[in-house]
Amino acid sequence: MATYYGTYGQKVQYLASDPASPQSGQVWFNSTSNLLKVAVTQQGAWATGGNLVTGRSGIQSCGTQTAGLAAGGYNGTGPPAGGSTSTEEYDGTSWTAGGNLPVGRWSGGAAGTQTTALAFTGDLVTPAAVTTTSVEYDGTSWTSGGTMATARRDLGSCGTQTVALGMGGAPSYSPPGVGALTAVEEYNGTSWTAGGSLPAAINGNGGAGTQTTALSFAGNPTNATSNEYDGTSWTAGGTMTTGRGGIGGAGLQTSAIGFGGNTGVATELYDGTSWTAAANLLTSRVLVGGAGTQTSALAIGGGPVLNETEEFTGGPTVVTRTVTGT
Repeated sequence: MATYYGTYGQKVQYLASDPASPQSGQVWFNSTSNLLKVAVTQQGAWATGGNLVTGRSGIQSCGTQTAGLAAGGYNGTGPPAGGSTSTEEYDGTSWTAGGNLPVGRWSGGAAGTQTTALAFTGDLVTPAAVTTTSVEYDGTSWTSGGTMATARRDLGSCGTQTVALGMGGAPSYSPPGVGALTAVEEYNGTSWTAGGSLPAAINGNGGAGTQTTALSFAGNPTNATSNEYDGTSWTAGGTMTTGRGGIGGAGLQTSAIGFGGNTGVATELYDGTSWTAAANLLTSRVLVGGAGTQTSALAIGGGPVLNETEEFTGGPTVVTRTVTGT
């Protein structure tokens, strides 16, 4: 004989407060808030980290979640004066001042660690122009590095101080997607040389990986594609769920994370084949700095002009959602 539970499953629980440790798939009605709730599994979670001393967007960032670096950026005072010389170092809890950049710059590329970093191209304050220059950091001060062949801003970047990669970008301060580049350049610690060109011109793209196993993804204005580099040429990778420019990123070619951008808070994870949605950022941000790995990442500053830092921890977690009619 058919039973209620056999036909409809268990009854929805009627509770005065949300369960302390709900299981994924558990459904209940909260009689205090008059809301129907469900527990679901999501990939990873963002948590609030220490605030930057100086809020800015277009930061050149690298390092790890517990040893991050944020150099330059746009502080909101208006081009060309808005390019900051500030360098800050993160210890997993708070930011402190490091050695200032020789000249204010923003929206360039970065690679390396907190004590062996590379910042390259972007918008300079003096002279007020998109630059080809790069500077190297030793944990205390910046010195001049090699010069790129093509001036650019809003480019994807990855690698180390001595084995870096710059991908795409725009040759001038222009509307999103206008004047984008396919040019890729490789750094050997002394000089930049041409690499294999991207299959399509892009700027505002994210970068992850190394010089010989790199990933370029998303880009202005609403690009969702990704491409993988083997040190010589590019092949098509997986397509993101949400296309966007001004995205932050970190990780490796086969385990990358992309977050924020001009569409808001979306976070996605890449496994070398496909992108999947993960927990949203707590704060919407564009031109956001990224550092770390797929399972231990930093989102640093961003637009309009933010000083908030967020820390991402990977892995499945159970979270409570309110059931709505949409």
